[in-house]
Order: sequence, then structure tokens, then C-alpha cells
Amino acid sequence: MKSEIGGKYQYPGSSRSSEAKMVFTEGEFRVLDEEGNQLAGARSREVKVSSRLGSVPRMVRFPDRSCFETPDNDGLDEWLKASGRGSAVLSVLEGKLRYALVLGLATILLLWAFVAYGIPSLAKVAAHQLPRDFLDEASDFTLETLDDLVLEPSQLEEDRRKEIRSLVDATFPWKADSDYQLLFRRGGEDLGANAFALPNGVIVFTDELVGLLESDEEILAVFAHEYGHVVERHSLRQFLQDSAVTVLSFLIIGEATDTLQEALNALPAIFLHGAYSREFETHADDYAFRILSEAGLSPKSLGDALRRLEEEHGMGDDMQYFSTHPPTEERIRRANEAERLP
Repeated sequence: MKSEIGGKYQYPGSSRSSEAKMVFTEGEFRVLDEEGNQLAGARSREVKVSSRLGSVPRMVRFPDRSCFETPDNDGLDEWLKASGRGSAVLSVLEGKLRYALVLGLATILLLWAFVAYGIPSLAKVAAHQLPRDFLDEASDFTLETLDDLVLEPSQLEEDRRKEIRSLVDATFPWKADSDYQLLFRRGGEDLGANAFALPNGVIVFTDELVGLLESDEEILAVFAHEYGHVVERHSLRQFLQDSAVTVLSFLIIGEATDTLQEALNALPAIFLHGAYSREFETHADDYAFRILSEAGLSPKSLGDALRRLEEEHGMGDDMQYFSTHPPTEERIRRANEAERLP
């Protein structure tokens, strides 16, 4: 065991310090200056020793409020062990480590629970409380952005567009008084055969989708699915959830960004890539099955439409329409099961 350890002595009530050494004899810590004069002293049980953190210098605090700082952690630990305090110090450190691990694990679990359950629940409530003006502004911004980036004016004959709108109103007459509006656009190479619903009730069909589907029932089934997104406010909920995660990431990481503006700019991507969660897609399917059955139509028609969309788009990396959707086969199976329900 070392006879002395070096360090700096800080005088009580002062910022003054000087080089010194500390010795441990007969259970007592004593600080001596270069001439051997005692600067401070106390029994081992009377001093307070800071915890060891790697190679960080430690502090030995005396009752007179003076302090001795030393980088010799190993030497100090030997003295503490010899004085009977080593095991206690180790126990404290182990206790702190266990506490830190438990706290860290609890924090991770709470954060996961908040992201997985808390944020979606709050987003659901908030989405249904947003004013109509916000819905219109968000929808107009999204449609204008998509019109600029990927969509083109519809080339579908006006008579066919009127026919589809009349078909929807006749099949779902209770929708005629709602805020929905059915629009048509040409999807082009980027979007192709597709459909999406905006927060304010605007539902967009691409010309390619109308040409792909082989029956009016399939068109009505796709409309029913998209209207389910409108009723459940899925696009807004997705937007609010993504915004909340972005803000949460900012709070944790501290990345200084215009988070809300970035989240708003990302809103068109939700529709461009069909990036609803699997849960939202399943809920929209269930809504479609129900209103199709109420209208005397077959839920299986939605499965048929999904099959054609999958065959049209494929599952390659270039098309992400199905990337966040439940597997198409699973959705078709559920459509067939809904067909058999009384």
C-alpha cells in the first residue's frame, strides 16, 4: 500500500490551492505541504470521498471544508479499503449502476410506449378536433404540390367522370350530403394507377386506375376504402404522428431544424407513397367491407381491385405503394372472409 499520494490542496472558503500530499496512518487522512506541515486531517469516517469515474481526479473533503484533489484513484481506493470503506464505496457504486440501468431501461420502455401508443392516441383525438379551415388549407397545399410534382390534368372523358360520380352518389346516397368531392387526375409514370384521400374529403382517382379496374363494383370498392381514410382522419393522424416523432427526436437529439415546416412539407409524401400505417389500411378496408355490404355489394370486389393494383405495380423497389400496407394476399383473404359473413 502506498505511503502517500500526490495532489492539490484547496484551502477552506477560498479559491487558493497548492501542491500537497496526503498520507494515511492509523485510520486518519492527513494532508501535508511540501515542508511536511499538516494542512488538514480527519478520521477516515469523517471525510467525504467522491465516487470514482474512470480516470477523473477525485475529491477528498474534510470537515473544515477544505479539499484534497488527487488523480491517484488506485492509491486512494487502497486506503479506503484498508479503512473498511472500500466495500461500502463499491456497494454504493454498484447500487448507482443498478439504479442507472433500471432507470435507463424504464426510460426506453416509457419512450417506446409513448411512441407506440401515446402519440397515436393523442393524434386520433387531435385529428378530430382540428377546424375545417385547417383541413382545407392542408388539403389544398397537398393537392397543389402533387399537381406540380407528379399529377397531370385528367384525360378521362367528361361523361365517364360524371358517370362515376353519379354511381357513387346512387350507391352511397347518404354520402351526397357529406363533404366529399371526387376528382380525377392523370397519374403518369410516377403514380400510375392509384387513389388517395385528402383530409377535407377530397378523393382523387387517377385515369390509370379507372382504366385498370374492370367493373363499377371495383371502382366503388376503392372509393369506399378511400372514404374510410377520410372518416377516420387517417392522413391527418399520420401527419400528426410523424410531426410528434419529429419534434420528439428534436428534443432528444437537439437537432435544430424547422420541424413543423418540414413535417408539413412531408404531407404530400404520405399520399404520394401511400405511407399509411398497416393499422390504418386495415381499418379502411374494414370500413369498405361494411359499407359495401350495406349497399348490397360484394366486399370481394375490393380484393379484386387490390389484386389488379398489385399486378400493375408489382412489388419492386421502384414502387412503394404497398411498402407500408398489409400484404395484399392477407387483405384479399379478409375481403373473401367478409364476403361470407351474414
